[in-house]
Amino acid sequence: MIEDELIKIWQSSSNQKRIKWEKSKLMIELQSSLKRLHRWWNYLELSETLLAVFGVLLSTLLFFKIPFILTKIALALMIICAVYLIIKYRGVKKYQPSDLEENYLNYLKNNKEYLQVQKKFLITYLYWGILPVYPIMLLFTISIWEKIPVYLIVFINLATIGIGLYGYLLNKNRVKKEINPRIDRVNELITTLEQ
Repeated sequence: MIEDELIKIWQSSSNQKRIKWEKSKLMIELQSSLKRLHRWWNYLELSETLLAVFGVLLSTLLFFKIPFILTKIALALMIICAVYLIIKYRGVKKYQPSDLEENYLNYLKNNKEYLQVQKKFLITYLYWGILPVYPIMLLFTISIWEKIPVYLIVFINLATIGIGLYGYLLNKNRVKKEINPRIDRVNELITTLEQ
């Protein structure tokens, strides 16, 4: 009964009111979606930062425990790489828009820029997340070549390659399923609001 009344009210309302209602519905849905994405990004940043800090602490401990020069060089490079990754993740955060924008259109444009920065960040993971680590792992492997069993060296290198490949594919999937659809929705809403 209530549904029928709502349908009648909807049909009797003017097109202008319907468009306003559709816009507000799109705004609410998009804002909810963006908030979820922002929470996910904060979680990702926090977990990656904690892992990098753990890597720095572990590398620092091993740096003072292991006497071999090549290993010390590899560990020092790993510390530099981990600090670089922390700075890189923090750099994306400066693009995050605040909820207190002058108007909704500016808020959407700033969100679009933030999403594009996240997309670029995740797509370029190969260059800043994988390629710097592999030469360091190669140097580390060379430094411990005759000191530990070969199967352990193979395991370390395969684990490094596997983790890098997993991260690359995961980021590619996140861009495809999380970032790109939201960019499209933001573009759609910006177009609708500018009309």
